Amino acid sequence: MKKYEKIYQELQKKYTDEEIADAMLIPADLTAKEKKKADEELRAFRFKLLHEMTEEQRIYSDLLRFRYQMESYIKQEKFTQEKSFGKQLEEYARILKRTKKKLSEDLNIHSTRLSRIINDREEPNVELTYRLEKHSANLIPALVWWKLITKKQEFSISQDTKTRKKEAAMVTNAIKFSKAS
Repeated sequence: MKKYEKIYQELQKKYTDEEIADAMLIPADLTAKEKKKADEELRAFRFKLLHEMTEEQRIYSDLLRFRYQMESYIKQEKFTQEKSFGKQLEEYARILKRTKKKLSEDLNIHSTRLSRIINDREEPNVELTYRLEKHSANLIPALVWWKLITKKQEFSISQDTKTRKKEAAMVTNAIKFSKAS
């Protein structure tokens, strides 16, 4: 007897068939051929749905996916240059199918400055995060954009031993504590 049949028999002792059907999702035991056919049907159905989406629905869906990916990255401890603010801003423009020039106009920022930010040659300010929040119809909050900026800053601070030593040399009368024994 298959394992699912045993589970079903145990459940039948406590519940009616209707209660089991309402509460449980019992996976089907498919052969490899049946599974492949089911996967193909599901894939075809998903492509059909994607094909029927309006441009507005596609953008909305892609922006939500993008936001969740950004939030997931922010939760990770490790900074990755490929996920920097500039790279994310470039991906945002790609999702919207906007050129850098058009996006700079939308955000009321000089195109050269936007290009420097995208290429990680200039740090964005908090005002740009507010503009991006508004531009995305509040789908991507300013705080999410800001956390991308601070993630890079945290990484830079943790790696910058040269500047830390230089600045420490400028300090006089530093507080000293005796070690507790």
